[in-house]
Amino acid sequence: MTQRTLQASFVRGEITPRLHGREDTQLYQSGLAICENWIVLPHGGLTRRPGTRFVATAKHADKQCRLITFEYSTEDAYTIEVGDLYMRFYRDFGQIQKNDAPYEIVTPYTEAQLFELVVTQTENSLWIVHKDHPPKELKRNDHDDWVISDIVFTAKPAEWKAGNYPRRCSFYQQRSIFASPPDQPQTIWTSKTSDEKNLTLGTNADDGFKATIKAGQVNHIQWMVEGRALMMGTSGATRTLSGASGGEALTVTSVINRRHTTEGSAAITPIQKGEVALFLSRNRKRLHEFVFSFERDSFIAPDLTFLSQHITGPGIKAMDMENDPDAIIWMVRDDGQLVGVTYEKSQEVVAFHRHKLGGKTDEHPWGEAESVAVTYEAKREVLWLSVKRKVNGAVVRHIEYMEAVFNDNAVKEDAFFVDCGGTYSGELAGTITGFSHLVGETLDILHDGKVSPQATVLGDGSVTLPNKRKGVKITAGLPYASLIQPLSPIVATQNGTGRGKKKRVVSMGVDVMNTGTLEAGENPEEAQNYIFRDGSTPFGQSPELYTGYLEIDPDNGFNDKAQIYIRASQPLPATIRSLITEVQSEG
Repeated sequence: MTQRTLQASFVRGEITPRLHGREDTQLYQSGLAICENWIVLPHGGLTRRPGTRFVATAKHADKQCRLITFEYSTEDAYTIEVGDLYMRFYRDFGQIQKNDAPYEIVTPYTEAQLFELVVTQTENSLWIVHKDHPPKELKRNDHDDWVISDIVFTAKPAEWKAGNYPRRCSFYQQRSIFASPPDQPQTIWTSKTSDEKNLTLGTNADDGFKATIKAGQVNHIQWMVEGRALMMGTSGATRTLSGASGGEALTVTSVINRRHTTEGSAAITPIQKGEVALFLSRNRKRLHEFVFSFERDSFIAPDLTFLSQHITGPGIKAMDMENDPDAIIWMVRDDGQLVGVTYEKSQEVVAFHRHKLGGKTDEHPWGEAESVAVTYEAKREVLWLSVKRKVNGAVVRHIEYMEAVFNDNAVKEDAFFVDCGGTYSGELAGTITGFSHLVGETLDILHDGKVSPQATVLGDGSVTLPNKRKGVKITAGLPYASLIQPLSPIVATQNGTGRGKKKRVVSMGVDVMNTGTLEAGENPEEAQNYIFRDGSTPFGQSPELYTGYLEIDPDNGFNDKAQIYIRASQPLPATIRSLITEVQSEG
């Protein structure tokens, strides 16, 4: 007997294998077994992750760097490469140069300290804290004129010294808040109101004050962010600091610290989305919301990763959030995979997807992301990445950014589905240059919207299109594949559930939009290629991107899962809106 099943939404993303048997739930009908290098759209569909564009090589190939964001104004934003004892700066999708060299400044922060830094923006400067250094201020005078110096406080606390400087910093109700030096991990200091560098303690309402959290055990303050109260995560609880009653300002005589949950936090600054703080658990494997519940009249911290517990792998080391055009949390795993979380709270969408960047290292067959930062540029939010790879026998580190999701009105020539890549645009050419960062690597190539055979980067950084091909717009970069595997289709028999019965996929209907090619099969390495071509496309000419319905007949036999892999691996866009699967079962 045969049955047809429809999956019209993928808004649960890749769910944990622990739930692969829960056919009785709604989440099963909108989840996936694998969602790799696809972005789940909040509307329900999937679109292929866009590629990343190479900008520069990081200063040190053998050392990590960290990316942070500084928005001087709504029209003037910077991405900062913070490395071992230096900073470099990026703006308008490029690296800032001075005297024909990357502009940089000297800092006191070593490679080992980079991911321990806490950075907070105040107007036109960044404040930076670390236990081994006095709190510092990074100020921008011009694009290529930055200064980092110690913050000059009035009445700096005597306890602050080398190895015991505050590790956390935030702002709340026009006060600066410092906290958690190693010797006093539960203590905070506030500045005077509207005088953020004045830490003079006093008894007046606007004076600075010092307070220590009283708890049954010593729980280090791991983060602080401003909301309806000063929200705080400690190693053993989530808490808030506020005035003693609703609407009352925080002062030395009106201060109350409340514990809300016993969920411990990692020392990673949360992401704020409206009134919600999204923070990582102490083991860096669970993403929680810290949000006020009017029903409970308290803050709660639900686990967003419950349905996708496997997705964070060995743990998360860094994260940031892109809000436009769709809200996506980007997290970096310890093994270099990216985790995306499509997050639309108003629509109850929390969908996890994994991403493996093109390239490889000695440890993994993918380029390892090491840091991310989201910066507002060119009227969109841009994800910047630092990526470790092995190229031409040596470890390298690249600074790159992710291109925008392929627009509904875009054309094939503008497609960018390669990693660490670049684009030539000009006179008709068959050889392009500018790929010295990928010498020896085999690249995917798109020329004037047509897929070219792959080519290898020569020692001078040039790439020649095979078979004497030429183009006026040529995009090239590291290849990557986008792979999904739906969950086992739900089928019923005359005797009830079809689970455990042998079955196979007879055909699969794929509703696509602006799609070049897809591959499908029981085994991703042996998947059959499906090109969206109709009778109006002349033979030998590259077909236009396709929107509509395609029926594929995957080569597969009877088994107890009947799961088909769908892959997009050519440098072209793909969007899947729904799947209709026809399944034949025994009995």
